[in-house]
Amino acid sequence: MDPQQSRLAALQQRLARAPGDLQALADLAAAYREAGRDHDAEVAARRALEGDPAHTTALETLGAILQLQGRYDEALALAEAALARDPRNVAARLLKGDAYLNDGHVAAALEVYGRLAEAEDWCAAAWLRLGQARRTAGDSPGALAAFDAAARRAPGAPEPTYRRGLLRLAAQDFAAGWADYEARWRLPAFLRGSRGMAPEAMVPHLHPAPSRADLADRRVLVVGEQAVGDEVMFASMIPDLARLASHVTLVANPRLQRLFRASFPEVAVPDPSGLAIDADLLVAAGSLGAALRRHVTDFPGEAYLRPPAADLARWAERLGPRQGRLRIGLSWRGGVAESHAHARSVPLERFVAGLGLDGCDLVSLQHGPVADELAAADARGDPPIRRFEPAETHDLADLAALIANLDLVVSVQNTNVHLAGALGAPCLALLPDAAEWRYGEAGESLPWYRSVRLLRQPAPGAWDEVFARARAGIAQAAPRAPSR
Repeated sequence: MDPQQSRLAALQQRLARAPGDLQALADLAAAYREAGRDHDAEVAARRALEGDPAHTTALETLGAILQLQGRYDEALALAEAALARDPRNVAARLLKGDAYLNDGHVAAALEVYGRLAEAEDWCAAAWLRLGQARRTAGDSPGALAAFDAAARRAPGAPEPTYRRGLLRLAAQDFAAGWADYEARWRLPAFLRGSRGMAPEAMVPHLHPAPSRADLADRRVLVVGEQAVGDEVMFASMIPDLARLASHVTLVANPRLQRLFRASFPEVAVPDPSGLAIDADLLVAAGSLGAALRRHVTDFPGEAYLRPPAADLARWAERLGPRQGRLRIGLSWRGGVAESHAHARSVPLERFVAGLGLDGCDLVSLQHGPVADELAAADARGDPPIRRFEPAETHDLADLAALIANLDLVVSVQNTNVHLAGALGAPCLALLPDAAEWRYGEAGESLPWYRSVRLLRQPAPGAWDEVFARARAGIAQAAPRAPSR
């Protein structure tokens, strides 16, 4: 029995002996949550809160589940019920601020977190949340001060350092940002969900924040991390590394292996199953930035991915002869609940209406369960959107070849932006007000890709101005030469 199952069994036995043990119930809820059993976690946490509406562990567990599922009104009600019982309850006050912040009520969240940080100056979590809220409000200096305050109050805790790193990277303070970014490998949540291709046993052996001297003339094994979009973005450093190291092995998500083999013929891209590690240095892909992307001038911004020639030809044939119209790829949903999919996604009906796509040949690049949306678009008489079965573009060599045969990509914040940029394909990226660090704090360009133009919301949820600028960008686009 693995440790997780052993813990669950021990807590269940403890409850069998003492059914009214609220702490055991709350601990069981937390264990279920850690095991990915959110329904069971919610049931156990609610049982604990029936006995004590202000129980800290149960509040934190149930509050996290409700936030993840976008049930912000329920989270706020949960916090208010706890505060009615105990007005000074720190967990409830944090939950109240979280519910406001995640639901887009930034000013209300700032007030909650600010009062908590003032009243409970010792509370690192309050300063951490205050920093996140200030970052969302566009107050980067204030956010940095709050993250520093959280770090002072919780020496050695990884999250304040990690959050500060994201802020610095967004501000293009790369040298300091990459150093802080290494704290991600000490965050339990990151290790649970974002290790990518790094087995848990490998994590302690990853070389943090390497220098160019660490990499020079060494046999380096690079491990892809986080989601496929991150792997694509960090892969921009592989050509630099190949020129510096004596040999490079790149362990990538299976969906990326064919694309990376075609793009980096000088690099070994093995099947990770049964991989024998034969290298001088193990490095996570994002950690290469500490050596290779310390300043804006270190970013070449040029295309670095190229699909196999056979894939390019096959997708050109699938799409058929051009009819003199712009051929545009569309993607309107991005992320998962943890990465605020609700804020970065747009319903297809609004997306198409906002862009004004009459006279264009449209192709869906959207993954996920969107068949109903596409059927509804057909029923409304929207401009027709050509779509392919998900299995046909699951391998990203195919998706890249499809994108390379388009004139323009218009996408919300997701993997399609990274692929388009990595291919040098023109892309309009429609971003939420608080975009991820990769897209920087402001401006229409980013150092990673020259072919991507960033169109940012002026305020949370304000897509109309973004659509107006996208329409202008589409009007200025021109057909591209066929890919070869």
